Amino acid sequence: ERSIHPPTKLSTARAPLNPLTAMSFWGAVVAQGTAKEVKGKAGEVVHISNACLDPSSPPGSGATLMIEHGGQSYAVASLKEGKTELCALDLFFGAEGVKLNVKGKAKVHVTGYFEPDAFDQDEMEGEDEESEEEEPTKAVAAKASPKTAPTPAPKASPKAAPKAAP
Repeated sequence: ERSIHPPTKLSTARAPLNPLTAMSFWGAVVAQGTAKEVKGKAGEVVHISNACLDPSSPPGSGATLMIEHGGQSYAVASLKEGKTELCALDLFFGAEGVKLNVKGKAKVHVTGYFEPDAFDQDEMEGEDEESEEEEPTKAVAAKASPKTAPTPAPKASPKAAPKAAP
């Protein structure tokens, strides 16, 4: 078979991660005035995936989930009983973690998981792989510039040519 793209070099330095063992669930119930701090271990990232109103929230009550990170506070979900009771999130934080706060009368269940920090693992594998990747690139670049004649312009269609005057 003919390949359109050059083959990708696969690393055999580590085995594929099993998602059941590589990630672990976490959850927190946050109420107004009770901040929760979520931190990963070194080499992990914290993923926040959902914010949901507590099932026992009074009718019409609401809450806003606030995240404090790097000295700043951000509203990431505004929930209201009977309307918007769940908010899917896709937020990642380093091992330094994040602080969760709630503004409003309802409690908020926040869930997510810890996972290995792939960026850190790639850096730890060393610069050997980077130098190995540069060599094939140079070889491909040398092959990509053969001495050939320039490509001729496409021929004009006889139908597109202007008709001669009689």
